[in-house]
Amino acid sequence: MVPIVFAHGLEGSPNGRKIQHLRTSGFELVAPDGRGLALADRLVDLEEATRGRGILLIGSSYGGLAAAHLAMIHPERFMGLLLLAPALHHSEPPVSDASQIQPPPGVPTMVIHGLFDRVVPIESSKAYAKKGATLREVEDDHSLAHSLEVIESSVRALLGRPL
Repeated sequence: MVPIVFAHGLEGSPNGRKIQHLRTSGFELVAPDGRGLALADRLVDLEEATRGRGILLIGSSYGGLAAAHLAMIHPERFMGLLLLAPALHHSEPPVSDASQIQPPPGVPTMVIHGLFDRVVPIESSKAYAKKGATLREVEDDHSLAHSLEVIESSVRALLGRPL
């Protein structure tokens, strides 16, 4: 079974809606608790949780920034990357310029972003997609609460499992 690691958003938790939906759908995943942590500290925990190879990494919002950065640095660890409304517009140490983050070479990378997102501009996901990721725009807001099935099907696609 492919290990799945989920980096939740700034206001999310290891038991958030997206994580619970994926668990209810039969996926086993690890979700480090990043509540209250700065990006650098989240990256330390995420780096520890992703030691190894063949991992599917999922990152939502602020966790998406962390996931995208980590996957760019250590692409050999990951078999897939799924970013959910990633905060690729936000720079904070150790990410000095988030616009310079690239999809990891050789790693299938998908981005899901809501058209009505008022927290993270969809333009940052569009710019990232132009560098080699697949972008799926959905009729949803930043929470992607109405796109849980899209998230699940994207996880299945990245894992090569039937829908």
